[in-house]
Amino acid sequence: MRLLWLPILLVLAGCSSAVPWALPFLNPAPTGEVVSPAKFASEKQSVVRLSGRATSCDKQIEGTGFVFTLHRVVTPAHVVAGVTESLTVTAHDGKAYEARVVAFDPEVDVAVLYVPDLPAHPLLIDGATRGAAHLIGYPKDAKQAVGLPAAIEQTVEAEGPDIYREHDVTRTVLSISADVSPGLSGAPLIVPEGTVAGMVFAGAISDPNRGFALPTEELLPITNAASETTKRVSTRQCD
Repeated sequence: MRLLWLPILLVLAGCSSAVPWALPFLNPAPTGEVVSPAKFASEKQSVVRLSGRATSCDKQIEGTGFVFTLHRVVTPAHVVAGVTESLTVTAHDGKAYEARVVAFDPEVDVAVLYVPDLPAHPLLIDGATRGAAHLIGYPKDAKQAVGLPAAIEQTVEAEGPDIYREHDVTRTVLSISADVSPGLSGAPLIVPEGTVAGMVFAGAISDPNRGFALPTEELLPITNAASETTKRVSTRQCD
């Protein structure tokens, strides 16, 4: 199924901006996963809070990311777009670590950060395309990670602009039922097996309980290519 050109709301780094992406909800959503305290305590150690400053637009960014391999964090590109100063990730225990962007794809909306001193264990990107799940992330201004039930409704092919609205791109996207709020861009969508089925990047403009995630097939080409690189790349200008 291919869909295009109705507005949703990108969940930006503490901000919000409407862009033309369209995804319907054709089927009843499955029930979200209820996560045990022990499982949440383990998984949240791999989820981090991002902060930094985009000097070109004088904006302080906030967002979420997760560790996918040793010393490397993945997050949406729109979260770190234009960030050139004081980019840090803060772990669940409150310790902050310096980070630098080593991969930046404004079309897929994925960026990879190298965080050499971050000791967190990775989450495996390899998950289902429908069914119960949960999110872990940092809503705007949150200092502690939050766990939220979610459900993967369907997988669709969607057309719309890149994060700079320069040209149209086609991506595979998961539509999800979840309470997606600003700051949760970058939250891992974790299925009961403990693997990551996708990464949250947007929420519906008309319904705060509907969101969108990039699935494994969109994430893995970028994360695999950046799994060993340490060279800083440009984050261009603010989106």
